[in-house]
Amino acid sequence: MFESLLREDHCDCIGILGNSIVITSLIQLLKDSKRDVEDINLIAGVLVDGNGLPSTDFEIPIYDQVEDMLAAHPEITMVFELSGDCSRVSKLRRTLPASITLVELPAARFFLKLHATDRLWIACKVDLMQTQALFKCVVDQLPEDILIIGSNGMIMDCNKHFSDLVGEDVRDIRYKNPLVYYESLATVCPIKDGVVDVEAMTPGKRKEFLLSEADSEGKMRFYRIYVYPISDEQSGNVVQIVVMRRNITNRTLMEQRLRQSERMATVGELAAYVAHEIRNPLVAMGGFAKVLMKNKSIDHDGHQKVEIIFEEASRLDKLLKNILNFVRAQDVEIVEFDVNKEVEGALKLLSHECEKKGIKIELELDPRNPVGQGVPEQVKQCLINLVINSMEALVDGGRIKVSTGVEDGRVWLKVSDDGPGIPSEMRVRVFDPFYSTKLNGNGLGLPMVKKIMEDFGGDIELVSCEGEGTSVSLLLPTAMAVA
Repeated sequence: MFESLLREDHCDCIGILGNSIVITSLIQLLKDSKRDVEDINLIAGVLVDGNGLPSTDFEIPIYDQVEDMLAAHPEITMVFELSGDCSRVSKLRRTLPASITLVELPAARFFLKLHATDRLWIACKVDLMQTQALFKCVVDQLPEDILIIGSNGMIMDCNKHFSDLVGEDVRDIRYKNPLVYYESLATVCPIKDGVVDVEAMTPGKRKEFLLSEADSEGKMRFYRIYVYPISDEQSGNVVQIVVMRRNITNRTLMEQRLRQSERMATVGELAAYVAHEIRNPLVAMGGFAKVLMKNKSIDHDGHQKVEIIFEEASRLDKLLKNILNFVRAQDVEIVEFDVNKEVEGALKLLSHECEKKGIKIELELDPRNPVGQGVPEQVKQCLINLVINSMEALVDGGRIKVSTGVEDGRVWLKVSDDGPGIPSEMRVRVFDPFYSTKLNGNGLGLPMVKKIMEDFGGDIELVSCEGEGTSVSLLLPTAMAVA
């Protein structure tokens, strides 16, 4: 009922009785707090002292008698008597018509106090809104995902970055269980009845953990999640939790490259020692085994044993050569070459083997014949390694697609298969030297491809989804690019 009265379209026209100081002050007060909808209108005044300012110095008409003011302004509905003179108040009570409300000095003081309080409330509200807008603007501009979890374990609010990431409106995210979005929170936060037990968190103790996951395209992404307990100042109990997730993919990849460089330096020192200590006796063993294989005085069983010795010596020699090639600095000439031509040449060598295993090769070459920069023979060898990896993944046959193109200033060459894919826990280590899941693998295939590409300013990109297949792209500098 009260709110409906406030919403009524009604304007109070006021006449005022008082000395010059009171009239001037009230005019200024109403002028400073002028509202969008003018529901208070000061029409005219009556000057009760003869020593005030001339009537022309006021912003409203000034009269000597109340009767003159009311006659000149019949729209007046309220008279403020601010002199406090009892005889004048009594006279006004008797003479004012019933349609005009008399507001005496005590009531006027109360009105003005309410008016000042209203102005203060509006000023505080404006200041609060500005502070909220500034805070939200800053939080929404941060590139991290931010969640605020209330004491009931449900989401109270989030920033725009998180809202855009999950594709939901902020209003729809509120009051949802944060475990729906971050199941990994259960590893660092106490859980009660399926939600985060906020009150059981330790005050002032920040927690953080690393999370790795594959995105919708099968690319690995790395995140660091921080959990900040917010305590009540009086009780000291945790009442809220702020969860912030930061994308550290680029930093993590740089750290992996650094660790790989350190491993390669170690492998280089080890390879030099191995080459000096092992290779010469290994070659001698292989040579003697080969001679013994031609000796007819050795029976069949002996020949088989010697043949095993020769094969194992050859395998070790091949492994040693791969290690040396992996760590040895390549002094090669970078040239421009037709990527499509190298693809066709590599697949001619592998087409027969693919047919035997029931694997279908599909070509999708860019008709513009993209020209990249690098070492053609090495790129061809990288392609062969990638196709062989796909062939080994397709145990029961399948499809391998090789495609080329140009995008974002780079020539790309992609090998895709519809095999079982690579599990996420293995995906982060596929470029580590000597890491292999194959029975007789040496773990140097993909690391060697990566090193070759990086030697002439290229790169390699792996995308894989379990049950859907794997795709590996070689990214080459274009003919006009500087490696």
